[in-house]
Order: sequence, then structure tokens, then C-alpha cells
Amino acid sequence: MKRIAITGAFLLSSLLSITAFAADAPTPEQKAASDIANRQAVFKLLSFSNAPLGGMARGAAYDADAAKAAVERVAMLASMIPALFAADTTGPVSAGVKTRAADTIWASKADFDMLAADLGAGAAAALAILNTQGEAGVKDAVAQIGPKCGACHDRFRLE
Repeated sequence: MKRIAITGAFLLSSLLSITAFAADAPTPEQKAASDIANRQAVFKLLSFSNAPLGGMARGAAYDADAAKAAVERVAMLASMIPALFAADTTGPVSAGVKTRAADTIWASKADFDMLAADLGAGAAAALAILNTQGEAGVKDAVAQIGPKCGACHDRFRLE
């Protein structure tokens, strides 16, 4: 009886191991969907990070810590963009997945990556402005980031 239980446990663990290995290999479609979801999450976080800065630039109460944290988040997230778009998700692998990423991203990847670097540089400049000018520099800080986002949207984001 003990032998049957041990054999059964061994077989069950073997089957579970095989299932786990099979689950580790996503299909190209699953990989594309995951890549797109990760990109969308980062862009939602960019939007979340920019929101307090935009509010402060339009007259909301200035919060130095929140403004600096927002700019630091933008810089960190901008540095992730090229890696998030490393895999080309155009064509049939992304069929049925809703995305606003234009296919031209992968045809002009160097330009796209440069625009992401520009966003990071803009965030660094914005942080320097906030550190030296505080509340008086909020509009100038936002001006370092906003046009950088827009430059990429104009070329590489679908409506």
C-alpha cells in the first residue's frame, strides 16, 4: 500500500512538472498580448505621474514632494520604454489585441528610442528646475516633459 502511494505521488508530481514546463512556454500571441499589456501599464503610470504636475501648472496647490516624485517617476518610466518595445508586436501575433502603438515604431526604432531618451532628459531638466525654482518653475518643468510626450504621440501613437 505504501509503495502504491509513493508511486502515485511520484506520477502526480511528474505530471504537474510537465504541465508547469508546458505553461512556461507562451505562444507568440500570448507573448505579444503580455508585451502590449506591460507597455500599456507603463503608459498609464506615465499619465498618472504627469497628472499632478499638470494640475500644479494650472493652479492647483503646489506640493514640492509630489512634484519631484512625479518627475522622478517619469524619468524612471521613460527609461523603460525602449525595452518594452524591443519585441515587434505587429502583424498576426497581435491580432485581436487593442493597442494604439503604430507599426512605424519598429520601422523607425532608433528614432522611437531617441524620443524616449528625450523624455527622460526632459524629466531630468524638469527636476533641476523644480530643485532650483520650486513653485515658480512648475510651468517650466511641465514644458520640459509635455512636448516630449507629444513628439512621440504625434509620430508613433494611433488615435
